Amino acid sequence: MAVADHASFVGASRKLGLSATTVTRTVRSLETALGISLFNRTTRSVHLTTEGVVFLARCRAAIFDLDGAIAIAQGARTAPQGVLSITAPVIFGRVHVLPVVTELLKAWPQLNIRLFLTDRVVHLVEEGVDLAIRIAPPQDSALKMQKIGEVQKIFVASPAYLKKHGEPQVFEDLATHSLIEVNEYAAGYSEWRQGGKSGFSIKVSPRLFVNSVDAALTAATEDLGIVTALSYQTHQFVENGQLRRILTDTPASVLPVFILFPAKERQSVNVRTFVSAMKDRFMAKRSLKAHLT
Repeated sequence: MAVADHASFVGASRKLGLSATTVTRTVRSLETALGISLFNRTTRSVHLTTEGVVFLARCRAAIFDLDGAIAIAQGARTAPQGVLSITAPVIFGRVHVLPVVTELLKAWPQLNIRLFLTDRVVHLVEEGVDLAIRIAPPQDSALKMQKIGEVQKIFVASPAYLKKHGEPQVFEDLATHSLIEVNEYAAGYSEWRQGGKSGFSIKVSPRLFVNSVDAALTAATEDLGIVTALSYQTHQFVENGQLRRILTDTPASVLPVFILFPAKERQSVNVRTFVSAMKDRFMAKRSLKAHLT
């Protein structure tokens, strides 16, 4: 586990207080006993093999259960402590998860947190992550989930673009405008939908496809066109006047926000503390949607 966490035998040896030779010999002995290679080794890096990823996930689960049993016996798991691993979308994590993490670290000196901000879907068990923030209904039925709120999908453009090209009055007007879409795979025509399943859609031909929300919003501030994004993603741009929300009378698409965690994490005091803090942050205003729009 230490070698995987540090991607280094030397880093693991420092963490464990052992010599690098001892760590290397121990891992090789384990590989021999298992009959598989756990790591791909080069002169510059150490990475888990496919078999190593699966084995590591099982090891983390076993260690977690063992630590929990020991802590319960000692009566030590009444306060957050140890390591809590969290993953969240990049912008949402920076704006709304990091402040909660900061508060928890200040409140609980024995707690350490690993925060992974990425827009890809992280597989919690396989990658040794305790919980995830997901926007939109999750697909993994093996995970426990708690809904903490909602976010809106909205349309924005720069004041200069709207002054030059006019402001769309109805959803269908978007087809006549310069559009920016966050989609790394699309090309040519695309379909923009609003109002959820019961809403409506139009076929459009965006001028710019980009795989980053930040890049799309930056392009919009450069007067390149209209972009659709989630309310929390556009908040700062709208607040400072770089972008302006449009089509406010059009029914908005709403996406739920969930906290997901493996079933075994239900009794983890670390997970419970984080979930409670997130709810305190957002549910005080009845919903995440109310807080972010």
